[in-house]
Amino acid sequence: MRVSTSTGMCCRVQWDSKVYFTCEESVRAIAAAGYDAVDLGFVVYGRDGYPMAEPGWQDWVKRQKEICDEVGLPVTQSHAHYYSVWDSRIYTPLQWEDNTGRILRDIEASGICRVPWMVLHPDTAWDEAGYSRRLSLEKETERCKRFGELAAKWNVGIAIENMIDNKAERRFGGTAEDLMELLDRLGDDKLFGICWDTGHAHLNRLNQPESLRQIGSRLKALHINDNRGQKDDHVLPYVGHIQWGPVLKALKEIGYAGDFTYEIHNFTSGFEPGFLHTESMKFACLVARKMVEEIENS
Repeated sequence: MRVSTSTGMCCRVQWDSKVYFTCEESVRAIAAAGYDAVDLGFVVYGRDGYPMAEPGWQDWVKRQKEICDEVGLPVTQSHAHYYSVWDSRIYTPLQWEDNTGRILRDIEASGICRVPWMVLHPDTAWDEAGYSRRLSLEKETERCKRFGELAAKWNVGIAIENMIDNKAERRFGGTAEDLMELLDRLGDDKLFGICWDTGHAHLNRLNQPESLRQIGSRLKALHINDNRGQKDDHVLPYVGHIQWGPVLKALKEIGYAGDFTYEIHNFTSGFEPGFLHTESMKFACLVARKMVEEIENS
């Protein structure tokens, strides 16, 4: 099993909201830290003011793929644009068109980079009474089918991610049941799969080993990260409160064949550029290799 990480791991420093490292610098740092593969965070570089929001973005994407090839990092995941589901409740048609267009752009970018699985956040719908699971399933089925048409042309799979869902702010996609029913409706397990975010599942108080067993072979991608059960910290495993032993055992039991991919940008983002930032990436890689060893030997 390859050890991978998102480019977000080497993106921001000293808690600044601005992107400090370029994508090229992030890719080179990830390779130097010893990772086997990379997850390109198109969601970051597609925001206004960044390269993928500019004319000629395809050339920029091609250049990133060339750099990945140069340093020997296969691009095995990507992350599509996402937006606030709460803000989307008052989106105008033009805003919907803009956000949908950014996701379609990211599918093409994934195809250019020959990414097997692009991670997508599911959407949520409401009716007069509030959160509606039925309406969410209907609208998300329609939306994913539209994305799937383009993804199929680019030979890119769409891995739908589990979301944070709590009683105060309901959201579709918080459970394995939500995602499995959506995949049943989509009816194409070669084109659609699931990305399991361990931090989101922990915040939802899920039995993660049981959820992973439910998902089984439909699990195509991982967002490995930890938290202390209060907020979406996205930190290194064992820094938070997730009990990792049963999770790793479940990954072995279901025969998960994808990469072991970190999404731990808040573990490194407090460090200034230099020695500690570099060494934190190396240490995280060591932790991942020990976890993979536990999966393979369990």
